[in-house]
Amino acid sequence: MNLLLYGIVAEQSLPVDFDISFILIHSSGLTAVTKLCDQANQDVESVLAFGKAVEIIHQLTTIIPIRYGSLLPYQEAVIEHLTEKAEHYHQTLAELNGCDEMGIRLPMATPEPDSHPTKKPTSGHEYLQSIRRKYAATEQAEKESAKLDIALAGLYRKRCGEAGLFANQPMYLISYLVPRSQLNAFRAKLDNLLETGTDKVIVSGPWPPYNFAG
Repeated sequence: MNLLLYGIVAEQSLPVDFDISFILIHSSGLTAVTKLCDQANQDVESVLAFGKAVEIIHQLTTIIPIRYGSLLPYQEAVIEHLTEKAEHYHQTLAELNGCDEMGIRLPMATPEPDSHPTKKPTSGHEYLQSIRRKYAATEQAEKESAKLDIALAGLYRKRCGEAGLFANQPMYLISYLVPRSQLNAFRAKLDNLLETGTDKVIVSGPWPPYNFAG
């Protein structure tokens, strides 16, 4: 029987009557929130239940959420992991303290198809043009995200961004780590910015800070 890891919290930060179905493993001033698990089933129900549990813990205390599917074989392995990563986890908990994650997805243009996909560039100019076409949409999204960063300055602690697919559409995801004391101001400012922007922007959150847990 393995232990499924839900997240890392500060020791004694959870209420004494916390859900007894969880196994709390302590070391180095940290607590790993775990459950016995044969294997991490990939069905939708299991993944959603895992996410709901992390959200509940997030409402109770600061948590470093672990991505679904992280298994350790026995309690001693969890203690060894906490001991080895103690300095990193304490630093991360301090960074995440009192924060939620907000996500913004910016739509990206579909890259222009290459009219001659099998043809090799015959000059440096052609090569640079092909690279420019490939990354033009991402560059434009990064410029738009930079404008958002400036407009939202002072309302978030950290941010990260990456291009990817959402519902099979190219999107640029920006994640903001927002102090809860600033959350209402952040959302109000964002709503004001989006009133004059595109209606295709997707805003999500607040969530546990998955994208800042590394």
